[in-house]
Amino acid sequence: MAKIIVDNEIGLIVRGKRLPTHVPDLLEQHADCVLSDGAPVGFYGTGAGYLGVSASTGLGMDGVVMTYDDLASPAYGRIHYVDATLAKKYNLVSTLLLIKVSETESMLFTAAWNEMKNDPGGFSLLGNNCSTHASLAFNKAGVLPSSIPGVDTPDNLYHQLVSIRNGHTRCFSGFLGFTPATGGFSIDML
Repeated sequence: MAKIIVDNEIGLIVRGKRLPTHVPDLLEQHADCVLSDGAPVGFYGTGAGYLGVSASTGLGMDGVVMTYDDLASPAYGRIHYVDATLAKKYNLVSTLLLIKVSETESMLFTAAWNEMKNDPGGFSLLGNNCSTHASLAFNKAGVLPSSIPGVDTPDNLYHQLVSIRNGHTRCFSGFLGFTPATGGFSIDML
């Protein structure tokens, strides 16, 4: 198992993206982010929804920001998002894009996620989803100047970040996990 240490970086994880060149099907991808201390964070839809619409439609659900503790909890059914061995067992390959940032950008990125955690709002697969919220955090941090071009998908956000932050990124693909460490997390890769 390789250990990836975050070094003045924040990140985007595209779940279901097997390689940097792979384009996952629309419903086979999910975006999470990595804070500058290596902690995973992401936006999810949950429950019947604030409009009472069925969660199976992906429209009008309640939104929730999940951190490592949430993802590692059996209650949420996302342990394979933070455990590399389980990710491998379930064949959940992800691509991690780490972006070199300034201290100010890092602080603003974390603040954006904290703000969303306190007031997550709703979730919709169309235009108010995991990648929409990840993009918002990158925008508020000053890492990206605009929202995702085209459809709000994790893969489109990935390509936007690679294009705009060209030369200031590192990319890894494989089975990801996170291990609490002094001062943050290390990222495990199988």
